[in-house]
Amino acid sequence: MTGKTYKFVQINIYKGKYLNDLLDFLKSENPDFISMQEVTSGELNFAKIGSDLFAHIKKKTGYDGVCSVDITLSDGKGTMGNAVFSKFKILSNKAIFLKEKNKYTKDQVNDPRFFPFLPRHLLDVTVQIGSEKFRIMSWHGAWTAPPTDTVETLRQSQIVSNHLKSLKEPFIMGGDLNAIPQSKTVGNINRVARNLMMDSGILATTNVKIHKIAPRAYLVDYIFTSSHFDLVKLSVPNITVSDHLPVIASIEYKG
Repeated sequence: MTGKTYKFVQINIYKGKYLNDLLDFLKSENPDFISMQEVTSGELNFAKIGSDLFAHIKKKTGYDGVCSVDITLSDGKGTMGNAVFSKFKILSNKAIFLKEKNKYTKDQVNDPRFFPFLPRHLLDVTVQIGSEKFRIMSWHGAWTAPPTDTVETLRQSQIVSNHLKSLKEPFIMGGDLNAIPQSKTVGNINRVARNLMMDSGILATTNVKIHKIAPRAYLVDYIFTSSHFDLVKLSVPNITVSDHLPVIASIEYKG
């Protein structure tokens, strides 16, 4: 185990808008773990597939996986949430809800004026690798545009920070935080985890051609780890698989 390198991909998948390109990218990168946000079903899908985007990705990639829902349409015809995929066996999972789950209309979910009020959560998955257990997490942060600290973003990030601080196992967390590196929202996490984006030279993770807050690009997507890992390589390829760019990290487990 010690000295082994793992590849982790963080990507907000934009409700499957570029699903085929996303699947091609994942096949090419062949990561060990993937954290995803905006994993939808039914009428919330942008992808023109059956009702369950998570099940489709799981089938096409062959990964073990868990999806946790925080938004359900009031008519029951669609959902949205976070997902974690793993090459390794998933033992358990839990969702830490940062804002109470509720039901909304499709118009509300797709209305940018309503985005700040939508529920959010952290999905925490435990995987077995040999004799070790890792915690692999996916977090979707509260919406603000342009990204700024608010009472709500700070409240939610403090809950996540407290959770990370409580963990005994090695962890890796990917997330679309909707917050920039200089923010206090991100600072709450930096105090308890290693932020791989810091001092990386990477300036943006939003896809400026597509994202709602274009024409300016922002760094809002992150990978954090516990102190058990060293960064080997980090990249953010400028490709269109979503309205966000994927973050790819190779990290070495040092025990």
